[in-house]
Amino acid sequence: MTPLASLEPARWARVEGVATDLDDTLTAHGSLTASSLRALESLASRGVPCVIATGRPLGWAEVLAAVLPVRAVVAENGGAWAVREGRAVRLAFVDDDTVRAEGMTRSRAMAQELHTRFGLRFVDETSLRATDVTLDVGERVRVPRDVIDAALAHARAGGLHAVASTVHLHVSDRAPDKMGGLRAALADLGLDPAALTDRWLYLGDSPNDAGPFAAMELSVGVRGVEAFAHAIATMPRYVTDAPAGEALAEVCAHLERHARP
Repeated sequence: MTPLASLEPARWARVEGVATDLDDTLTAHGSLTASSLRALESLASRGVPCVIATGRPLGWAEVLAAVLPVRAVVAENGGAWAVREGRAVRLAFVDDDTVRAEGMTRSRAMAQELHTRFGLRFVDETSLRATDVTLDVGERVRVPRDVIDAALAHARAGGLHAVASTVHLHVSDRAPDKMGGLRAALADLGLDPAALTDRWLYLGDSPNDAGPFAAMELSVGVRGVEAFAHAIATMPRYVTDAPAGEALAEVCAHLERHARP
């Protein structure tokens, strides 16, 4: 990975939008930092669209889209998103109601297997989720990496999709696809999804960010992302000097410094 500070000014000037992960990217130790909030406000004031892409549930996305200065929040690793429309928020899904219901039935059954076999705890947010089921691997408990890897392998062997972030292990009938969710959300907003490839920047920190890391030229990892090198299929091209909770401010500082007249 290359330090983000080495990116040439002309490349910064071409950035049209920013997409960012939430946990351990905008947050630090589980809390949204003042630095991240100021950075989000800076992007909004300059007319730079920002979309959050997270593994957190759709219920969270609905609230985040309502209270943060962002255009949309993609939730559940791409399965759904919340769009801000004036003072209201609209929810949208990749799959229809029948497909989602059938997928959730299979996902819950597999998550129960992982709970029984590996002792993983369910995350107490099931009423907020619509497309996947989550187990705690790093939020309230610290699960050893070998146990996480074994649980992921078991779910995949059972025909389900599974991915782990710094806090949760997600099980779904649908492949985790933050990139697909971002494309759908941008299209919903009337923005060009193709621009994600080379005119948007993505900021993230963990294995469930691998899709945007692979698909976007301006893929940026938060300092410390190296710790997941064994688990991320494609590492980001750049890395910040700043840690979790401070990284978006570093991105905004570069954007402001090299903005087009």
